[in-house]
Order: sequence, then C-alpha cells, then structure tokens
Amino acid sequence: MSAPEKKPSYNAGRRIRWLLAAVVVVAIAYTAGWFWAAGRVDAAVDAFEANRSDRIEIACPGQQVRGYPFRIGVFCDRLELATADGQIDVSGGAVRSAAQVYDPRTIIAELDAPVVVRDAATGRSYTLTWDNARTSLVTAPTDAQRVGIEAEQAALSAGEQGRLAAADRFSLFARMQGTALDIAARPRGLSLDPSLTAGRALPAIGLDIDVRLDDWQTGWAGPVPQGSGTANRLALLLTDDRGIIVEGPFSLSAEGLLSGEFSVRVVDVPGVLAVARETFPELAPQIEALAASTPTQDGEPEDELTISLTVREGRVFAGIIPVGRIPPLRLGGLSAL
Repeated sequence: MSAPEKKPSYNAGRRIRWLLAAVVVVAIAYTAGWFWAAGRVDAAVDAFEANRSDRIEIACPGQQVRGYPFRIGVFCDRLELATADGQIDVSGGAVRSAAQVYDPRTIIAELDAPVVVRDAATGRSYTLTWDNARTSLVTAPTDAQRVGIEAEQAALSAGEQGRLAAADRFSLFARMQGTALDIAARPRGLSLDPSLTAGRALPAIGLDIDVRLDDWQTGWAGPVPQGSGTANRLALLLTDDRGIIVEGPFSLSAEGLLSGEFSVRVVDVPGVLAVARETFPELAPQIEALAASTPTQDGEPEDELTISLTVREGRVFAGIIPVGRIPPLRLGGLSAL
C-alpha cells in the first residue's frame, strides 16, 4: 500500500507579499494617472483663458489643480472677468472647485465674496455679497449641460447708494435642452430699494421664475436679445399662500416690446388687493374694476381669480379692453453670456 500524498504547505506570507506588491503597483499607476489628468486640466484651463471668446476675457491668478487622491479641481487666488471692449469688469474672491475622479463632468465650485462689478460706461460699481454660496455644474454631454447656484443672505449694493436688493435665500438653475435654455430662480425674502421700484416701498416678497427661452444661441444670446419662449410659472409671492401667478407663451421683439397670451391667477384676492391699494393707489380703481368684472371659474376657490390677458407689443388687453402698457425691456446684458 502506497503512502498518501503530502499536501503542499500553504504559504500565506508569499501571498500577502504578492498582494502588497499589487496594491503598490495599482497605487503608483493611479497616482501617475491622477497627476496626468491634473496636468490636462491645468492645460485646458490655460487654453481656455488664452483662447477666450471675443466677448469675455477670463483670468484665474494663482491657478492650481488639487484634490488628490479622490477628487480633482481648480483653485485660484481670485477670479477676474472683463468684456473685450472693457466696458464691464468683474473681480471676485478665491475660487475652489472639485469633481470626483469617477465623475469629472459634475463640478462643485465655491467663490468667495465679495464680487465687484464695474461699469465703465456709467462709472458705477456694484458689490455682490452672500453667505454659504455653492455652484454645481454639469459640463457634458452637450444636451445635458446645466448649472445651479444657491446662496444665503445675498445682497447687492451700489457704491455710495448702499444696498439695492437683498434676499434671505437665493437659488438659480439653468439647463440647456437642445437649442432652448430653461431658467429657474427662487429668491425668498427679497427686499428692493425704492430706487428700483420708482420710489415705491414694497414689502419683502418671494419670486418663482420658471421660463424656457427658445433658440438661445441665435436669439436671446445675440447682440440684440429677442425671440420666443414660455413662462411655465412666474409667481410674485407676498406670503406663502398669497400672490400672483402668470403662465403662457411670449415673445420679445428687437425693440424690446413684449407680446404674449397669459393666464394670470390671483391667490387670496382680498389680500392682494389690499397690498395693491397701498402700493399702487393710483391703479387701485382699475385693478378692483378688473377683478369685479372677471367671473369666478367653476371649481375655483372663492378667494382666487383667473384672468386672461393678451399683450401686443407692450399693450395689455383683457379681452378687448386695454388695461395698461409694458415699457420696452432692455436685456442687452444677455449678449455677454
């Protein structure tokens, strides 16, 4: 009878050494890859600054790429922008950005306040401040580009004039959808200086803005912003349950004249009319007459009212009755985007 075969001994030490060697090789390869990617990012930012568009010049002094090992992002001592004609100059604080190495398309960025905007044409400067601001950006693919900005205690001031506007909370989101641009903004606790409201003292308000601008690049972002779009929701909120909501398609001519078909819903009619009488006393009779002449729709709460308004080149009609006029809208700043 033959002797049983001897089972090979288990060499745990050798296997651990091979495992450690593999980990070291992977770590070296990963590190080399990260620094290669960091160099590409650094070069891409340099190329972007050097090959800037004919509209905006951008500078990022003190530029560095950081985030090893699991993130990658661009850091700058400050941010500088200027229009090519030198009319608008923007300077901000330090910039910090980061993207996860497994999802480099999604970027989170922070910019330190304040941001100062100087207008050479008027000689005025504006200062924007905030707390806890953060920006998120998705860069690709092209049909999914989007950006979001959120901040608390945001305020806009103008030189010696002081504070022009302030909001307890502010959020802004934009998304490219083919050739269209979707924009949503949500300021809350927004207060405006009377110099912005023709001397009228307005209460703190909230806004809900949700619009789509068709043919963004060829129309709205052109030298003379114009084109068509849809107001999915334009809401002026006096309180959480009181305000005015506007919806409908619209267009803007090259002369800045607005046209469109709008559905205007007033929530808490007595409360809104009370604010209107106090803020716009000269328009109170027309507002009350329009509200009284519009019947309540079936199923609509007693304190709500829906009005259909038509705007033709700035002239506002309720049916065939003219009720006012909207002055030309000047959106020249969009051409710099």
